[in-house]
Amino acid sequence: GIRSQVSLLLDHGHRHAMRYPVWMVSAEARIVAKRLDVQLAAQTSLLQMALSSIPNMNVKTGATNRAAKELGAMLKGMLHGE
Repeated sequence: GIRSQVSLLLDHGHRHAMRYPVWMVSAEARIVAKRLDVQLAAQTSLLQMALSSIPNMNVKTGATNRAAKELGAMLKGMLHGE
């Protein structure tokens, strides 16, 4: 409901969310939720890459080395904007 949307906005830096019109609360909450979804998807992807880079008995060494390199490249790109 509106209360939870206002709470979400307040939690994410919208200091005046309690003064927003209802349509604006809804619109801004959708934007914040979309950003959070994208962030969670990126974190999940990185976690999957990290897990894939851990050597184990069922995966060939080359595959884990490749996954580790891909993870390194992904992190480098995220940190340096490449």
